[in-house]
Amino acid sequence: MLRIVLVLQVLILLLFGFFILNIQNTVNDLSGQLETALLTIEDMKTVLPEIEEAVENFNQLEPLFENLGKLSELLSVLTDPFGSNG
Repeated sequence: MLRIVLVLQVLILLLFGFFILNIQNTVNDLSGQLETALLTIEDMKTVLPEIEEAVENFNQLEPLFENLGKLSELLSVLTDPFGSNG
């Protein structure tokens, strides 16, 4: 009877050890993924001002795009003043 209890105790300890190792490996994997995510966030913080500057520069070009239609009309009038092509 004592041997059965001893075997059960050893099995319980082995299962407990297996679960502890499994939890430790999971925590290590999560730690590595968290570190990668934090590095990515730091990289984005570095690049974000450049992206904002590019967006601001593009927004400054927006009036030029709006004037392209007027420029196209002006060029049409200059190249075909009497509207003979259309």
